[in-house]
Amino acid sequence: MSSQRGNIARSRGQKHQNTTAFKNDKYGATTQVKKANSKIHDGLCQHCKGVLEWKVKYNKYKPLTQPRKCVKCSQKTVKDAYHIICKPCSLQLEICCKCGKKEDIVIP
Repeated sequence: MSSQRGNIARSRGQKHQNTTAFKNDKYGATTQVKKANSKIHDGLCQHCKGVLEWKVKYNKYKPLTQPRKCVKCSQKTVKDAYHIICKPCSLQLEICCKCGKKEDIVIP
């Protein structure tokens, strides 16, 4: 087992390897998948952008149905899923909309 204590090196390669990549629109894209694929993730740091792109790529992205409350201004202005800060607050404070850290904001 790879999690065994003292078992540092494995003697064999990975057992199962995918021959084809996963496609989220393989059997015809739904409107939700089309909307998620076309979404541009802006106002995020590089890490959060990568996380949301992974969620879209592997069909894990669930869009918001109603606006959420911003943690900075306490208004119901957060329109994007997985974000905690609204766009105006994020631009004003120069922080990431998802994690709230003062990182380099990626501009698409």
